[in-house]
Amino acid sequence: MTSRRAHPRPRTARAVMIAVALGGLLLDRATKAWALHALSAHDHQIVQGWLSLHLVYNSGAAFSMGTSFTVALSCISVAALVLVLVWVLPRARGWLDSFATGLIAAGIAGNLIDRLVREPGPLRGTVVDFIAVRYFAVFNVADVCITCAAVLFICWAVRSDRAVERAADAEGGPAAADA
Repeated sequence: MTSRRAHPRPRTARAVMIAVALGGLLLDRATKAWALHALSAHDHQIVQGWLSLHLVYNSGAAFSMGTSFTVALSCISVAALVLVLVWVLPRARGWLDSFATGLIAAGIAGNLIDRLVREPGPLRGTVVDFIAVRYFAVFNVADVCITCAAVLFICWAVRSDRAVERAADAEGGPAAADA
């Protein structure tokens, strides 16, 4: 028996995605604006020696890799956002994939906006990063959204595989699934 909770109505699933995407994007934009204002003069230690707020302008991808490929990264971001909005969003059906789709859209859009509007110019702009974890990276809310979405998509894939296995077992085992 399928629970209503696992499969919301398509309209509800889209509402979840849109709300999460807009909420994540607004949070990303607000925290970046705050970081630009509050962190320009000095850093803030949150957990001494481990977590701090430190303003960085990143022209590359994760971990500042690919700093000479900013235009290519911007184009990839545009393509990824279009893919999420045109292909992934209409196919999301459950709560988990709807939430993950909203998060990934928020993350891509948040960093893409920086690349479009920040110096040195459109498609070449730097991304504002400010959450610094010792021995790891400096990142932002958009990066957190993308990372959480990736984890949720993995969880969704594992759950989907288990559901397929249970359905195959209920119909008579692996032989029935291969038939």
